[in-house]
Parts: sequence; structure tokens; C-alpha cells
Amino acid sequence: MKYTEKQQIEIANYAIAHDNDFKATGEKYGISYQQVSAWVRKYKNSPKSTQKEINKEKQPKKVKSTKSKEPKASTLDILNRRDPVLEAQLEDVKRRLGLIK
Repeated sequence: MKYTEKQQIEIANYAIAHDNDFKATGEKYGISYQQVSAWVRKYKNSPKSTQKEINKEKQPKKVKSTKSKEPKASTLDILNRRDPVLEAQLEDVKRRLGLIK
């Protein structure tokens, strides 16, 4: 699997934050110990400008909404919504089982 630079930095930072435990980091992300070690060496000694870019990527960006203010649906409202496709599939299964005619 190919990892983006952002993913590599994330994995390297995870390993550094966990006392350079390359084995556990490799197991968590499904990559080899050697690959984690290589990425840590690569990004640990990176220039400050790269570190600033890494930190900027971690911060969530604020998105300005151009929509009018609509009331947000509660979690309960979202969970209670019906899916017409699933409803049709359920009706089909019931019909095949002979539960409805």
C-alpha cells in the first residue's frame, strides 16, 4: 500500500509520541518496523518549516457556511429517518418469505 506524505508524517509522529515504539506502531498501521523507523528518521530531522506545515495540517480548518441558518437535526431525528431503498428491500424479502402477500 502506498502512503501519502501526510500519512507518513502522522505515523512517524505517532511513533515518536509513543517512545519510538516502531514495532507497536507498525502493527497498528499494518506496516513493517523498518518502514516506521525510516519515516521517523526522515521526519524527525526535518527542517522547522516542514514541522510547521505538519502542525498546520493537524489543525481543523474553519469552514464558513454560505447557507442560511437552518436548525440542525438531532441525532435522534437522523436515526429515525427512513431509507426508501431499504424499505423496498425489506418489503421484497417479506414477500419472498410469504409474510405478506
